[in-house]
Order: sequence, then C-alpha cells, then structure tokens
Amino acid sequence: MRIIKKFAYAAVAVACAAGIAGCDQKTKEYAGPKVAEGAVVALAGRKADATSLAPLVKQYKLDGVISPEKMEQLPDKVKDLVKELEIDKLDVKWTAASVGDLSVVAKDAVPEIGIAMAVTLDLDKFVAAVDKKCKEEKEDVSFNKTTISGVQAYEIVSKKNKGVVPCVASLDGKLVLFASSADGLAKQIALYRDGKGESKDFGAFALGANDLIRVKAVKVGENVKKSIPDQKMLEGLKDLLPDGDKLVLGLGSVDLSLSASADGKDVKLDLAVETASDADATKLATLVQSSMAPLTMMVKDAKDDGTKLAAGVLKSVKVEGKGKVASLSAACPADDLIKFVSEQKKNLIK
Repeated sequence: MRIIKKFAYAAVAVACAAGIAGCDQKTKEYAGPKVAEGAVVALAGRKADATSLAPLVKQYKLDGVISPEKMEQLPDKVKDLVKELEIDKLDVKWTAASVGDLSVVAKDAVPEIGIAMAVTLDLDKFVAAVDKKCKEEKEDVSFNKTTISGVQAYEIVSKKNKGVVPCVASLDGKLVLFASSADGLAKQIALYRDGKGESKDFGAFALGANDLIRVKAVKVGENVKKSIPDQKMLEGLKDLLPDGDKLVLGLGSVDLSLSASADGKDVKLDLAVETASDADATKLATLVQSSMAPLTMMVKDAKDDGTKLAAGVLKSVKVEGKGKVASLSAACPADDLIKFVSEQKKNLIK
C-alpha cells in the first residue's frame, strides 16, 4: 500500500536501531513477543549483539556504534531522522510482527498486520519529525492524534490509501505498537497491556536466550486452501511428489529459528514442519534430502568465500522425518559468517 511506502523511511529509521543500538537499558514490563488471536504468521527477532555473538559482532564492528560508513548506507531521509531523534542511542530489545488471514489478499484487501517493538522512544517527537518532513515534501500523509483503548495514538492517513488507516501508539514510552487498523491496534494494546487475546495456536512464541530470528506459521494447509480456492493450481506439486497437493493441504505449523550456540561459536538454523501423518513427514524429509544433492554439486568446487560458506552449510544439513514432523537443521561457524557479512557491508560502501 502507498501509505506504508510513504511511511517507510520513518519505520526504517526505527528498524535500523534494532541492528545499531548499543544501549543496555532494561525493559522489564515488556519482556518478549506475543501473538494476537487471528494471526497466521508471526516473526520475532533481536539484534545479534544481544546474544552470545556479541564478541564477534564487536570484533567485526557490526555492533551498536554507527560509524560514518554505516551512515552512508542509509537513505538521506533516514539519516536526518537518525540525527534529529538520536535513534542510534535507542535501546531496541526485540521486534515482533504478525500477519492475519492472508486469503483477503485475493479480494484486494490488506491482511491484519501487527508490529511491536520494545524500544525506548519518544513517539510524539518521532511523529512530529516525520509529519514535518512529509509536509515539507508535500507528501499525501498526515498524522491524526486519537485515543484507542485509552491510549493516545496516531492515525496515519492518506487519500490514496483506499480506506486503510494504519495506527501507531506507545505504551509507557517503552513499547511501540503499529497496526494496519484501529481495531488491530486495539488488539495489540489488549495483548501487551492487559494480557488478553493471545493466540493459542502459537503457544509460547518466545525468543530463546540466543535466538536471532524466529518465524512461525500455523494451520498452513488450511490457510493455503483458503487462499487458493482453485485446487487445480496445486496439482503441479504432484510432479515433485505423489499426492504432493494433499501433503501441502495437510500441513500444520511450520517453525523456523536462527540462533547462536551458547558458546557463540556457531550459528544454527532449525526448521520443523508438522504434517498430517508419519508417512507425510517421511515423504517430505525424503524430498528435501533428494534436493540437497544438486545443490551440493553446485558448490562442490567453491572458490569464493560466499560459495564456500554455502558449501559448509549444505554439508552440515541434517533432515529427519520423525512422527508427524519433518525437520531440518544446519550450522555454520559464527566467525566465518560474521566475517563474511562484514566484508559484504564494506563492499556495499565502495
């Protein structure tokens, strides 16, 4: 939607803080992500220097300090906000996002989106700065102050946005909440302020001590069926696997996490896919295993650092079908990965 694109540079400024903030202020009231009822996909993440990777992140200068080089990577509009609002000094503990029923996209509607960011931010000052820039650049965006569930909030309004009015609010100056509608923001407020309306489908959707990113989707098969009513579109899956369409429609939850080992020496990827039966889990695991061979051959004679890294990851992959769950795990030496990321960032600046 255009409204989100218009507001994007402001959101990017805050999001950048998740990767560049270096403060260690405690945020006890909002300890971790939650997922509201009705969500089908959720994501949560934290900065790498808040995990066991901290020493490596600091070593390769990817920690909280914004260097001149890092500033050069940001769009001019974002740079202005970073300087004016001192975003480099923000304490971003974690960020979470959730998406509701995706089938509405087929009806040209926007799925319900909810975002929570545990960050010490003066939202009034932030909105005032963004509003000023929008007016200076004659952007079709305005911020209307309102009250939602007893909390001061802002509606982000645009005539070109086809009736969609995103809203943003702050709880105690420590948790910024964003939603694609006023009703969605009310859900987020009830979830974090009152502890009401948490989704049972996602269970304890929490970040482990060294988790970097966690993504989970629930009722996958059911949601695929709702989003693609013409099941003939799924028949192509039979070319990959007998009854592949039925396997997909029988999927339950998909849970992926990227984390650091406790000693900070490795970065690990874990994926678990819930299927309708033991047989389906075995079929899916077999399909994934067979797909590893051509990928491994592609990087067999790796010469550059990126391809060598990929080869090592592929070599570490373990796939298993146990019970109704197909799982995949992989690992990579943290030093190699962080060094590679650091080099890629330097190349972007050149």
